[in-house]
Amino acid sequence: MNKESLQEKQIALAAQLIVPAEDNGYKISNGDLVFTFDIQYENNQGYVAVDVLAWPNQSVGLFTQVYDATVSYEPGYFAFREGPLLLQALEELCKTRKISPDLLIVDGHGTAHPRRLGVASWLGIKAKIPAIGVAKDPLLKKEYNVGKERGDREAIYDEAELVGYVLRTREAVKPIYVSSGHRISQSAAVETILALAGTYRIIEPIRRADQFARRFSKGEWPVGWSDQIPNF
Repeated sequence: MNKESLQEKQIALAAQLIVPAEDNGYKISNGDLVFTFDIQYENNQGYVAVDVLAWPNQSVGLFTQVYDATVSYEPGYFAFREGPLLLQALEELCKTRKISPDLLIVDGHGTAHPRRLGVASWLGIKAKIPAIGVAKDPLLKKEYNVGKERGDREAIYDEAELVGYVLRTREAVKPIYVSSGHRISQSAAVETILALAGTYRIIEPIRRADQFARRFSKGEWPVGWSDQIPNF
């Protein structure tokens, strides 16, 4: 599929995006289930890890599965390669464990994207579940001057629209880029992510999902569900 067709699909999907006003939309509460996704690729296969957390900090378990990646990578259109694999993992996890998430967190962008359709937005729209995107690097190349203290943040605007925040999770360490994926306000998204930040730059659920996706892709972690998760 060419870039023009992909862009048309992005625009059509973005029309379904819901980003509530700052005092509206989903707000996390005790006991809500948070599914956090990360994926590693090996030989056109996507090794997905899903960390399951009961808010605020109770680890429930980890799900791993591998799926064929059938769409090639195109910069700016990554959601079409990665999104379907994450959706398959979400659906399989919900079906096999008979649980449903209240919030999705994705290692990638939400609305902080030129066409507002990062992978977190794609997944949130397809699943009809509130979602947040958390990325290590910006897609919207601007000058950011976020403060150096933990919790400092700077709003990201694109064409006068608030599309996310630059967030400092550790003092004097590179910030991360947080944006609503679907059905959650930008302010609620950044506050939720700050609450999940620990001693590292990357929030703990993404760190866990990343670590186990890497181990899974190398054959160092089994496929399926585990409620016994070691600390690495």
